[in-house]
Amino acid sequence: MSAFTTPLAVDPYSRYMVEVFDDREVISVPTAFQTFFGRPAAGGKTLFSPNANIVEIDIIRGNERLAALIHRGTNARMISGQQNTQEQKFTSVSRVYPLIEEEGGIEADQLNRRLAGENPYANMDKLDRLRELARIQHQEHVRRMLRLYEYLASQSILTGEMPGILGTTNSDLIYDFYRPATHTITPATKWDVVTSDILGDIDTGCALIRADAHVTPDMLIMGGGSMEALLANTAVQTLADNRRFELIDVATNNPVPPNLMPFVDAGLIPRGRLRTPQGYTVWLFTYVDVYTNSAGTATLYMPTNQALLAYSGARCDRYFGPSEVLPMTPTRAAMYQEMFGFSPSLQPMPPRVKNQGHTVRPEMFYFDAYMSTNHKNVTIRSQSAPIFATTMTDAFVTFTATLTP
Repeated sequence: MSAFTTPLAVDPYSRYMVEVFDDREVISVPTAFQTFFGRPAAGGKTLFSPNANIVEIDIIRGNERLAALIHRGTNARMISGQQNTQEQKFTSVSRVYPLIEEEGGIEADQLNRRLAGENPYANMDKLDRLRELARIQHQEHVRRMLRLYEYLASQSILTGEMPGILGTTNSDLIYDFYRPATHTITPATKWDVVTSDILGDIDTGCALIRADAHVTPDMLIMGGGSMEALLANTAVQTLADNRRFELIDVATNNPVPPNLMPFVDAGLIPRGRLRTPQGYTVWLFTYVDVYTNSAGTATLYMPTNQALLAYSGARCDRYFGPSEVLPMTPTRAAMYQEMFGFSPSLQPMPPRVKNQGHTVRPEMFYFDAYMSTNHKNVTIRSQSAPIFATTMTDAFVTFTATLTP
C-alpha cells in the first residue's frame, strides 16, 4: 500500500468506535440464600452495628406440651408429676463480627492511558479517568462481597454454621447456630438408586421440622443431581398419576405462591409442587448459580448432591458490624468527594443484583481510600462485616450425599 505524503483527517468512515463489552455487566449476582435473611414478612431482623465488635443473640426454645388434667379435691399435682411452668430460660450467644476487605490500586501511570471504551479523541483528563476507575473498582468490590454473602448465607442455611474464615476447621472461627444433628440427613439408600425411598426421606425431614420447629415446611430446594434422581425414581413415576400423590408443573393455573416469589426473583428456578404420601405439600426449586472459588473453578452454591427442606417463614437475621478503619474525618471525606466525585457514604451500587431491593443496602458496606506518600497511587478499600444467623434454625433440614460417589 502506498504512503500518503499528506496526512488524511480521520473521518467517521475510516474508524468506528464500538461500545465496550464488559463481561461484568452481564454476569448477575444471585441472592437466593440471602433472601431467607432479614425478611420482615418472616420477622427477620437486619441489625447495623457500626460501633461495636460483638453482637449478642438471645434464643428461647418453645414446645407443644399439653396442659394437665388432675383429680378434683386432691393435691393431684404430687400424683401426676406435672411440673410448674417456668419462664425466661434462654440461651445467650455472643459473637465477634468477621471482616471482609477488598482493595484495589489506581496507579498514576494508568491515568495517562485510554480506558476501555474511551473514544481515542475524547481527550479525557486524569481526574475523569480516576473517577471512572474508582467507580468500576467500587462496583466490582460490592459484587464480590455480595457473592461472598451468598456463600456465607448458603453455609448457614445448609449446615447451621457460618465460617468466620474461609476453609477454617477451627471451631473458634465458626459461628454455630446450634442446629440439631438430626436435621442433617444422609440417605441410607442413595437417591440415584431408582428404587430408593426419596419420598420417605422427604416425609422424615418434614416430620422433623414439624416436631422441632413447630411449623410445616413449604420449600424443597434441590441440587441438579438430586432433582434428576427424584424425577427418575420408580416410586415417584409410579405414583405420579395416583390421587394420593401430586407432582404438578408450574403453570398459569398453578403459579408460585406470592410468599415464595422473592426466592424466584433471587435466583431459584421453580419446578413444581410436590404432595408427599404423608400429606405434606412443598414447592420444588433448583438453584444453578455458581461462584468462582480461589482455584478458579466454577462452584455451585447449592451442591448437586444435596437438597434443602425449609419453611419459608423461618426467622433468619442478618447483622452487619463495624469497619476496621479510623473514623472518617471531614478532611478525608472532602478529599474523597473531590477525587472520586461521590461521597464515601453514597457509593453507587452495582447493577444486575437479583432481588436487589431486599438484599442490598448501602449501610452494609464501608468505603474509603488512601494515597501513597509519594502521591503516585491511590488505593480503593471496601469492607463489610456480616453474620447470617439462622435464628429459627430447626426450620431447616439438609439432605447430604444424596448421590452415589
